Amino acid sequence: MSFFSRFKALARPAPKEQVVGYSRDELKVVFSEPLARLTADSPPAVSLENIDVPAYYCSFLIDKEDAHHFWALVESAFSYETQKPFNDALVKQYASTEKNHRLLCLTSDEAFNSTTVRLVTNSLDFLDSIRRERFAVPPPWVAFEGYNPAWWGGAMQGMNGYYNDSYFLPFFTGLSTAEKHDYFARYAATDEWISQLELMYGDE
Repeated sequence: MSFFSRFKALARPAPKEQVVGYSRDELKVVFSEPLARLTADSPPAVSLENIDVPAYYCSFLIDKEDAHHFWALVESAFSYETQKPFNDALVKQYASTEKNHRLLCLTSDEAFNSTTVRLVTNSLDFLDSIRRERFAVPPPWVAFEGYNPAWWGGAMQGMNGYYNDSYFLPFFTGLSTAEKHDYFARYAATDEWISQLELMYGDE
């Protein structure tokens, strides 16, 4: 499975005025080293060089139960420096001084019964470590508890459409058959949900 294939939909440029709560001038202070180039094997992310910031931005959705493991990855690669409030959350700043790597990271549990991760970093090593973890996007019956599976799919709009297009669809269609079986087992998928997803995405 190509885990980071789902980032193609997720990793869109953040607003130029602020990225994870930092202005362009603030980001340029944090990120000052020349930026390493993504290779064909690197995880997709969005370069912020168009706003003169040598770093990459990405955003993704993970299970709340996996959030502690994500933060363990952060703490194994970086040392905590400081934090600042942004939209009722905290953006944490980390550094790995021996490699001149930096990370700004914000997580939120407000949407889709999941944890949304938004980060800015100049560390390809860290982005690759996330890819290797293969974090799962929580399925629709978790994101929208009680939702009728027969209504899922088609030209969805609003929050359903955003979740599907940005998070679930790129992730789910990147799974192998065996991985889908494991995914259904992990999230106790009903026969109705399995049938609907196979109907909607079986040829993807």
